[in-house]
Amino acid sequence: MAMKRRFRLLLSMGLLATSLIAGLYLVLRLSLPKFDGVQQLAGLGAPAEVSLDKLGIPKISAENREDAFRVLGFVTCGERLFQMDLSRRQMAGRLAEVMGAGLKKSDIRHRVMGFEQVAKNILQRLPEDEKRVLEAYAQGVNQAMNAMQVLPPEFLLLRYRPAVWRPEDSLLVVLGMEETLGWTGEAERMDTTMKAALPPAVYDFFTPPMDHYTDQILNGRSAQNRPVPLPKDDLAALLQHGAGNEQYSGISDYGAPSGGSNAWVVGPQKTWNGRTILANDMHMKLRMPNIWYRAEISYGDVRLTGLTLPGVPLLAVGSNGRVAWGLTSIQGDFVDLVSVNVDPGDPQRYHTPQGPAKFGERAETMQVRGESDQTINVRTTIWGPVLPDSLLGKPVAVRWTALDPAATDLQMLDLDKAMDVTSALNLFNRAGSPPLNALVADSNGNIGWTITGKIPKRFGLDGAVSASWADGMRGWDGYVPPDELPRTQNPPSGFIVNANQRMVDYRYPYVIGHYFDNGYRAYRIGERLSQAKEITERDLLDLQLDTRTEFYRFYQQLALSVLDNGDREADAQLRSSLERWDGFAERDSTGLAIVVEFRRMLIDTVISPFLGKCRSLDPAFRFSRATVDGPLQRLLEAKLPELQPEKTNYKDWNSFLYDVLKRAERNVDEQSQAKTQLPPDWGQNNQVSMMHPLSSSLPLLKYWLDMPKQALPGCAQCIRWYAHGNGASERLIVSPGQENLGILHMPGGQSGHPLSPHYGDQHQAWIEGRPLPLLSGQSVYRLAFQPSATAGTP
Repeated sequence: MAMKRRFRLLLSMGLLATSLIAGLYLVLRLSLPKFDGVQQLAGLGAPAEVSLDKLGIPKISAENREDAFRVLGFVTCGERLFQMDLSRRQMAGRLAEVMGAGLKKSDIRHRVMGFEQVAKNILQRLPEDEKRVLEAYAQGVNQAMNAMQVLPPEFLLLRYRPAVWRPEDSLLVVLGMEETLGWTGEAERMDTTMKAALPPAVYDFFTPPMDHYTDQILNGRSAQNRPVPLPKDDLAALLQHGAGNEQYSGISDYGAPSGGSNAWVVGPQKTWNGRTILANDMHMKLRMPNIWYRAEISYGDVRLTGLTLPGVPLLAVGSNGRVAWGLTSIQGDFVDLVSVNVDPGDPQRYHTPQGPAKFGERAETMQVRGESDQTINVRTTIWGPVLPDSLLGKPVAVRWTALDPAATDLQMLDLDKAMDVTSALNLFNRAGSPPLNALVADSNGNIGWTITGKIPKRFGLDGAVSASWADGMRGWDGYVPPDELPRTQNPPSGFIVNANQRMVDYRYPYVIGHYFDNGYRAYRIGERLSQAKEITERDLLDLQLDTRTEFYRFYQQLALSVLDNGDREADAQLRSSLERWDGFAERDSTGLAIVVEFRRMLIDTVISPFLGKCRSLDPAFRFSRATVDGPLQRLLEAKLPELQPEKTNYKDWNSFLYDVLKRAERNVDEQSQAKTQLPPDWGQNNQVSMMHPLSSSLPLLKYWLDMPKQALPGCAQCIRWYAHGNGASERLIVSPGQENLGILHMPGGQSGHPLSPHYGDQHQAWIEGRPLPLLSGQSVYRLAFQPSATAGTP
């Protein structure tokens, strides 16, 4: 009897658990968006509709722009509400109140910047037509929230309800993109510390303005890139006075930037049908859901297709049928850290060109989940807020285009009416947005490039290092006028390329930046396009997937030369692995992982010892610069005995380099995902895993929340760019007017809901490089919208 009772108890408990799981599943299913039937939508001027294809891509039809973006707000909210809420919370400094104390540091940073007030001030300045679009989009979002039977699962897990969406929340999301792509404050800290710690010749040696490949792209015309003499005496003195080279390991490392992009436009003389074609793959942090949301939007005679940023009523990249456009990060400098001279007689005052002034003050109170509220006091200056961390013992204020309400707007909405390349370039030059490279092609056979966003017009400084502006001899005099921004149209080559490299040489009169990316990707793209004829959309996808990387050839040859002095029998497998590398970064490429790790370790072990004094001035100092290979390779080619690292442990350069290479081999073996006796392939070390923001704290749900880890071709110096969890967040290829031939990839899928069939249904095509059509397919769902007199609130 006791056995039967235990069996019945266990059976009852099993049935109860099953019922609970089934009930939970049904509740979560109720939180999926419903895109069939008829929906009342307040504020709508006329009936509208959205149809969705088998991938969940919406095709929106409306009478006017406001109605179209009202519907976009509704459908985007249904798929991406949690992503949208996190985006606005991050910029407002309100993550810790729902996700805990681990995000206090992020919240403090964003409260100091004051982005919440910046967004409100931007909204007040916008023209009425842009305000109307923001308001319509917000109405659509709020009515979608109100229509939800059950909130998306993240809100249930975190036990909070999202607030009403406001027009300024969309501007917070825009500012978030500007922060991702435009914050260079840490780079300026690095350069300021180096300038203070190092002899001038050494500082110049380690901070060349461009790399070898960029110099070749600019046809070798740039006087800026004339190599400075190797300052051997100053470098030797730095080594001699260092307290042991080993302690400086970890100061130097070049990790690829988290944001970048490739884009190029090809003219009619290069293409198969005499039309222009645009290709664009934007490099961002890869996460679930993907950062972009695909959409087709029609109103009046406007037909837009491309990618939107959830939370923003704007087509970021795409085509209007006459003009196609793509964007890349400039990697420019739109931030200055202003050294603040505090009045020694009154710490509440500081010096300005107009004389002593009192610091502004504001209190920011943050709610922290699981803790009591925390209040921080923010000091402000005429240039901007004072940052929490001083620089070289002095407070610094931040002057940044992102904090100027006059520098951001939604003029890019007017791309819907752009008729040709010239009108599009003019619009980009006027627009206030994150400063970006804009590449454009039109259906009349024209191609062009320019810069969009506001570029500071500096005087008395170039912005590379922090300085005091108190005497009025340094500062900003507004922004570079639109008609003075650089541009290129219809060059003789028949194509224009940007891969985050410097686009203008020393003759351009204004400072655009100091931290441009290495030019290898742009060089490789140009190399292939110059040889290509009768280019098709598929050819450009193949180019986006190109993994050839001669960039690493120097380090392969150095490693092989080092092995000539080692034990040939013991190193036979290592030598074979290095010799077999064919210059590509494919999953089965052998030897590349060792070459990449060898380079990384050389940057650290060879350069770090010269920068020890920088660490003494700033314990958090790290050196990371895209032009590092120039000085590194000069040191490795010279192999001057007085500049050899770790002299006490190695008799000469060759013995030192041999040990670095062997350590690189061991590191690669330890990092490899496959524990075999064979040298690991590149794919065993180069793997992508797209994670949901909550999966790290909910390990039991990782299977549903994250994309499975997979080997990926490409590298940090490949056209198919991938590094440290950052990669192509989309691949767009389109000829304006021939969108039916276009291609669009993105990792993950349209939906942010883990139970949706569209959560990851585009992911494998992105992994494998299989083309997916730009335009949506046959309609599977259809939701009709009818005007309603009143709007609900969530």
